Amino acid sequence: MVRMIAISACALTLVFAATAGDAAAKKARSCAATGMDGKKISWKCKATQKCCLNWLMGKGGCVAASDICL
Repeated sequence: MVRMIAISACALTLVFAATAGDAAAKKARSCAATGMDGKKISWKCKATQKCCLNWLMGKGGCVAASDICL
């Protein structure tokens, strides 16, 4: 009986951990670009933001969806 409860608790923990990971993945956006030097650059932004690349610095950034990348 105790073993069944422990197995059930472990199973529920795994289910909640898997759904929490899915929710976190939906909140992030993966961004990638190639800089002026030919190197690949990758970064993450929130799902509500746009991915922007600063060509002069060779770095990625995030701005609000209504903003313009500079």
